[in-house]
Amino acid sequence: MRKKKINKIMIIVVLILFMIMGIGYSYLSKTLGVGGNVTVKPKLCKRAERLHTETCNQSNKIFLCSGAGYNLGDDIVYGNYGVSGELKSGDAFDCDVDGDGVYNSETERFYYVSDYYDTTTKSFNSDYATLIYYSNVKAGVPDNKATFAYDYSNENWHGPVTGYEQLPSTSQWSRVTLLQDTRQLLNEKGEATTGNGSHTLGIFTYTDKAARLLTVQEINQGCNITVGTFTVGELDTCEYLFENTEYSSLSNAYYWWTESAFSADSVKAMEVDAYNRHVGGADANRSSAFGFRPAIDVLKTNILY
Repeated sequence: MRKKKINKIMIIVVLILFMIMGIGYSYLSKTLGVGGNVTVKPKLCKRAERLHTETCNQSNKIFLCSGAGYNLGDDIVYGNYGVSGELKSGDAFDCDVDGDGVYNSETERFYYVSDYYDTTTKSFNSDYATLIYYSNVKAGVPDNKATFAYDYSNENWHGPVTGYEQLPSTSQWSRVTLLQDTRQLLNEKGEATTGNGSHTLGIFTYTDKAARLLTVQEINQGCNITVGTFTVGELDTCEYLFENTEYSSLSNAYYWWTESAFSADSVKAMEVDAYNRHVGGADANRSSAFGFRPAIDVLKTNILY
């Protein structure tokens, strides 16, 4: 009798457990998407399977691609394939920023620059990567000839108010959002002043934008330099920054703006200079030859590397 009673109890316990598990499974299915048709989004970025190239059509032996050691007609290869499990400056990625499910190697090419730089805390966030686009843009579309001013007022403490509207919108690049769309402006020294302290740099908001401008601090970390010496060739270790510029061809824009202001002059903003292959400073109201190049903020766990 005792044995039969124990068996009945065990059967009841098992039935109760199945009921609990059934309820739990149903709950998880409805609330967490466990079981049934579970959709897992693919990574935003994956390593490039081929690298972009351009032909050096410059003959100056000091500046441009020829100054970097190329001869006329030589191929320039931009970026690196990289090493699995590591992120290094110049690693090339294709990122499905528009969410169409296609990693377009022609129009969705990005390069890893550095960890994300928080201009408010003045520190790097190692959980996030800063990636730079392969081309300048106009209305969010690749355009290596379109040029715009940083700020037509020729005052650098307001931020890139004139040209930032050319950056891709959140509807164009629907899978990308800025980690911080409101950012404290800084100069190349990491200070919130300009004009040798005569003006305070403000807060700038990238309203409805999926991308921003690169900071000098990210260039410093990625290229292992200290911006501000204006040394010809200091960016030779980051040649990927020159793709689709006059570096290879005079038909392209010469420069592209960074987010950073110039500390010693309240009318200048810092820019990537493909002619001198360095980071220089230029009057904010200059539009001729200056482009806008998007930088995106990507959680490293959303990158297949």
